[in-house]
Amino acid sequence: MQIQNHKVIDVEFFTPETFILHLERNNLQFEPGQYVVLRNPGGGEGREYSIYSSVNEDRLSFLIREVQGGDFTRFLSQLKAGSELQLEGPMGFFILDEKTKNGEEALFVATGTGISPFHCFVQSFPQLNYQLLHGVRFADEAYEREDFKQDRYCLCASRVEGADYFGRVSFYLKEKPVTKNTICYLCGNSDMIDEVTSILENQGIPAENIRTEVFF
Repeated sequence: MQIQNHKVIDVEFFTPETFILHLERNNLQFEPGQYVVLRNPGGGEGREYSIYSSVNEDRLSFLIREVQGGDFTRFLSQLKAGSELQLEGPMGFFILDEKTKNGEEALFVATGTGISPFHCFVQSFPQLNYQLLHGVRFADEAYEREDFKQDRYCLCASRVEGADYFGRVSFYLKEKPVTKNTICYLCGNSDMIDEVTSILENQGIPAENIRTEVFF
């Protein structure tokens, strides 16, 4: 595991609260789905973030939502090009099964910025045979949906109509059960992961085919 400083390239906003932080890669090697700890080199405060960019890019990118009252996410949102962050990692085991890499059917379920590892997955392995459910509150939270195959992406919005599906990802899965040989990857808030895991198990998905990463 490495600990080194990385220079900021840019901060790109999608919404007033959500942005992508782009850093120089500095030859960091990682597996798609892994995360790092970003730290303020001056104060030592840090937080874990999944890598959003693919293994093929020259930069590292992180999808971040500014937390109300969160000093660290506000600090990240205000960084300027050329400033430095300390990066510790990579870490984590939320990585693709070899069967998934080889084209077997996979289900990706994300809420909010939990889309990050899935973005890394599909940008790193374009041949994946996946269906992605992205649970959000509002349609403008469909971060870079054009980077996914549109016939494999479903935006589930819980608070406004106009998305692909009106309701939570759990509602969608209750209406459209998953085939039993599907390998399922869940990333997002703990309530979603608990609920969706229960639904999948009731549909006959074995526990070893359900991989989870709690984001917050």
